[in-house]
Amino acid sequence: MGTNHVEIEEFLSIQRIEWAYGRAVRAQEQRKQHVADAGWRAARARDGRLLKALEIGAEKIGQLSESQNGQTRRSSSATEAETVEHTESTLWKEAYRLCDEGQPIRNFEWIYGAAAILCGYVD
Repeated sequence: MGTNHVEIEEFLSIQRIEWAYGRAVRAQEQRKQHVADAGWRAARARDGRLLKALEIGAEKIGQLSESQNGQTRRSSSATEAETVEHTESTLWKEAYRLCDEGQPIRNFEWIYGAAAILCGYVD
């Protein structure tokens, strides 16, 4: 390995993942379907890079959710709303799980699009 080698886990920081997800959300708002379509094609093909990006994205967003609300979530005095995991974390985990099982669903096309951005499949 060269000295310029960077592990994908280091490259896919929470900041990059949030940036890509935000970019995908803006693309959705602007009706730029090519972002979702690129992710959807990669998800249907069970593209290895996309799967890794989804896995790391789900993991890091889950860690962020845990660091923000973990102690409150586990508290015996937590309300039902406080025990629920953040929506983004749940969505990324489910998108990854379904894609990994070879059963991606179109409902997650924008998360797949965010992962495609992380993979460099979308300009």
